[in-house]
Amino acid sequence: MNILTTHNLKVYFSQHRRLVKALDGVDIFLREGLTTALAGESGCGKTTLARTILGFNSPREGNVYFRNTDISLKKNEALIRKNIQIVFQNPFLSLDPRFTIFSTLYEAFHVFHDAKKREAQSVLGQILEEVELKASCLSRFPHQLSGGELQRICIARALINRPSLIILDEPTSSLDVTTASKIIRLLAKLQAAHGITYLFISHNLKILKKISQVCFIMYAGKIVEYGPKELLYHNPLHPYTRLLFEAANHTLKFMPQEQVSPGACAFFPYCKSASDTCKDSPQKKEVEPRHFVYCHNFSR
Repeated sequence: MNILTTHNLKVYFSQHRRLVKALDGVDIFLREGLTTALAGESGCGKTTLARTILGFNSPREGNVYFRNTDISLKKNEALIRKNIQIVFQNPFLSLDPRFTIFSTLYEAFHVFHDAKKREAQSVLGQILEEVELKASCLSRFPHQLSGGELQRICIARALINRPSLIILDEPTSSLDVTTASKIIRLLAKLQAAHGITYLFISHNLKILKKISQVCFIMYAGKIVEYGPKELLYHNPLHPYTRLLFEAANHTLKFMPQEQVSPGACAFFPYCKSASDTCKDSPQKKEVEPRHFVYCHNFSR
């Protein structure tokens, strides 16, 4: 069952008198209780999609549905706050350095629970224990904790209202490899315990392979390929997906993403297999069961 879907989602920005199509007709789905990966290089629209799901950006066109309710409408903002939370990339920037950990968590707790600070103390301590921290951390300030501990605090804050969906926007990119692995294990444990759905956003394909069940590949504001993790990693189809996998194993510098003519394949300027047909918008093609690609090489 899908807990969240987007339909033809478009978000455009004006930048230096130029229209930037940050999202250009994005369709994704998130299976309830599973982890869906969203991969792509920086600037492809991953974070814009997350912010649009959370209601920070208003779509120019299209819709976001949470359990069949359109949450892209302003009247449903409360539904977002109650059911969807986010953990950002940099924990050092996610927490106010002037607040103790207790004050930070209590601020979030008080939004949903009418409880005094003394009553919240034990509840927040229990939540810290869930993310493998001691309750004594509540009295500390962010500068007194490590990066890994701060990211656990951010995860604890996201857990306070027991949301159904948590968006993880590059949550391990600012951490060392050992700490990142521990955070990945913690997220898996929390998912098993509470049945949380994750949207895990990253450019790190190795981490996504460990944690996800379904993977979407995004390029220049469009989904170019998606399917079960095993199929996508074993048989990448789109030329950009193959390039992304090559970059995961070698040092590969990507060319800047360009706006192409309306209707053309977004990867057209750089694709070695491109032809005149690619100047038209590619249609979705199911190359193998549940494995879809937007590419003319598979639709001729």
